[in-house]
Order: sequence, then C-alpha cells, then structure tokens
Amino acid sequence: MKKECEIVQDLLIGYQDGTLHTYSKELVEKHLKKCEECNKVFNEMKKDEVEGSIQEQEIDYLKNVKRKISKKNKLLIAIGTILTIVILLNIVVFAYYYHEARKVQIYLNNDVTEEQIGDIKNAITNIDENAKIEYHSKEDALNELKEKFSDNKDLLSGYGGDNNPLNAYYVIDASMENARKIEGLEGNLPGIKKITTNLSYNPYEFILSNIAIELTSN
Repeated sequence: MKKECEIVQDLLIGYQDGTLHTYSKELVEKHLKKCEECNKVFNEMKKDEVEGSIQEQEIDYLKNVKRKISKKNKLLIAIGTILTIVILLNIVVFAYYYHEARKVQIYLNNDVTEEQIGDIKNAITNIDENAKIEYHSKEDALNELKEKFSDNKDLLSGYGGDNNPLNAYYVIDASMENARKIEGLEGNLPGIKKITTNLSYNPYEFILSNIAIELTSN
C-alpha cells in the first residue's frame, strides 16, 4: 500500500465525520478521485455506517415496543388486580348478606300465652319445616343488651326481674324466600308484637349498616 493511501485511510474516519481541517479534507478528496482502493475502503465505511444506523434504529424501535408492551402489561395487571378485588369483595358482601339477612326476629308480647306460642311455632314450621328456631327469653334479651353496653353497665343496673322492659323473641334462620313469608305473619297471629328482618336492605346497605353499628358500639 502506498504511503499516501495509508495516510488517507487514517483520515477517512475524520472525513466521514466532517471533523477534518480544510487542508486534510482537500487531500482526502483529491486522493479519492484517483485511488480506486481507497474509494473501496471509503464505500465500505459508508456501508457499515448505514447498516449501523439501521441497526440502531431497529434497536431503538424494539426498545420502544418493549416499553409500550411493558406499560400495557402493567396496566393490564393493575386492571386485573382491581377487578379481582372487586369480584372478591362482592362475593364476601353477598355471602354475608344471604347468610344474615334471611334471619327473622319475632318479638313476643309480654302477655303471650303458651297456646299462642304453639300457634306461632306451627305457623313457622308450616312455612319452612327446616327453619332453625332459637328462643331468647326476656332475661336473655336483657343480658344481651347489657353485654353490648358493657362499658356503661350502670345505665342498665336498675333493670331486671319484673322491671325488665324487653320482650322475649325468636330468631328464625330460614331461606330467603321463606323469610319473606314468615315476615308476613305479623298482624295475622296473636302474641306477636313485631317482626323484624333485614330483607329490605340491599347487600351493600346491609353490610354498611352493620359496620356502622359495630363502630358505634365500640
């Protein structure tokens, strides 16, 4: 290789980058016009530069695609997590509602007779023979109330025995459909003071009201 070719090929990178001084630039251009070998080297350099540029563009494109996919995946994961939480929350709310709202409380008059009690029980079992019937006496009702107000026992210290204003009651655990039918016994049977249920609530109101009761009682 001629010495001039060696010098020019050393300068080709600077010439390609446009960083050569005027004299060196003119030297390279003049030499390239007459030297086929150096032209070949220079063309290969330009080709490599183009290919390198294309590769960089492809890499940048792939990086951008990867970033977009990553953002999309994160968004999908976040949406999926929120939906899962919402679904699980709804399952818990509805399960709690259907377990608790179907319970019916039948409060008895203080002067209820044994015959009337028997009629009430028969009416319940005729509606739902599988219903669970739990009796709470006047004393039970008072003790339950005292337990709720355990931090203020003095408020109820004067109540008990004949001085008990509460009523005995039944708690009936029936199906939702039969709970509505049992609710309809109020006013139709003597001995019943009132019947209460939570069937009028929707599941969300029901659970919120229970949370509110727990918070106020604590």
